[in-house]
Amino acid sequence: MITWIGYDTHSEMMTKITNGIFIAQFFNTGLIYLLVYANFGDTFPKISYIFRGPYLDYEPAWYSTVGGSLIIYTMLFNSVFPVIMQIKDDVLKKLFIRMD
Repeated sequence: MITWIGYDTHSEMMTKITNGIFIAQFFNTGLIYLLVYANFGDTFPKISYIFRGPYLDYEPAWYSTVGGSLIIYTMLFNSVFPVIMQIKDDVLKKLFIRMD
């Protein structure tokens, strides 16, 4: 979506893409899992119908379910997936050149 805006320079566009990816990954890795598993029934009763997670606080079950596995798997995926996509693009480019 950022490439559709049409920045003046390539480096300005790459800066905006990098910042957008950072914000999206921070939100996905740091906030979504915390909000999905949060239970705000006692703290904020007006929004308790939205946040009805199983954990009232950070407890050992939270760390085994969310803190240990989900967040780490998400960070590993976010660190490996761009490399896989770059390799895929390079292989496809060479394949198309060879086919041509």
